[in-house]
Amino acid sequence: MMALRTRGPEVVRGALSCEVCGGSYPIAGGIPDLLPPSLVGAEDLRWMAEYDRMARSYYMLMHVVIPVLSFWTEPLARSRWASRLGLRPGDRVLDVGTGTGRNLPFLRRLVGPEGLVVGMDISTGMLYYALRLVRRKNWGNVELQRATASYLPYKDGVFDAVIQVGGMNTFEEKARALSEMLRVVKPGGKVLIVDEGLEPRKRRTLRGKLLLRSNLLYASYPPIEELPDGVEGLHVEWGVIPCWALPMWPFYILELRRSG
Repeated sequence: MMALRTRGPEVVRGALSCEVCGGSYPIAGGIPDLLPPSLVGAEDLRWMAEYDRMARSYYMLMHVVIPVLSFWTEPLARSRWASRLGLRPGDRVLDVGTGTGRNLPFLRRLVGPEGLVVGMDISTGMLYYALRLVRRKNWGNVELQRATASYLPYKDGVFDAVIQVGGMNTFEEKARALSEMLRVVKPGGKVLIVDEGLEPRKRRTLRGKLLLRSNLLYASYPPIEELPDGVEGLHVEWGVIPCWALPMWPFYILELRRSG
């Protein structure tokens, strides 16, 4: 039996038991591991290892370098993306692929101390830095878990909204991940997906061609064809985050709701 260790109200070592499947899921360093190895495909495994390896540099890039290089337009963009979810104080929101927790401050601000923010990611290394942020801010209503977007370990309709920023392009099972996000959101709840992608009409310009050469993911399109049934309010946008050192970071926004 695994010994239980706590840090105040936080369980930092122990295990969770599932009453339905009888499985046991370890808690290490304060993060429950809800990802059985059998659910990780080869492509997801490759990206998981990559993010584990680059977690520290990614944290510095996303939390320090990019905000400065973009003159703080990148944090402003994230704040605006979060505000599109229609969250209210007391709501529950899921951040799929939370990484180092870049979206967490904006989501928590919207749901307030009485709400709940759940951040999950496939990378333990990335979650370690997200947990540092949560502990430093003393956010008692932010939970972090290791899981995969394609097999979300949550009941149907438990969240008021779901957001996914910067991961969809590399998911191995996009259709399944989209289906899972819609499953766990309440009827009428919004799902917002943001990832790298250059607007089609700009891809033939000189700047567009240079951007596509600099990052192959800029050639990505919103995964509309992978969407399951039961979707309404579908909306697609394209945008860029300006930067004084680099031309831009192009992105797409895929916004939808689970039909009521």
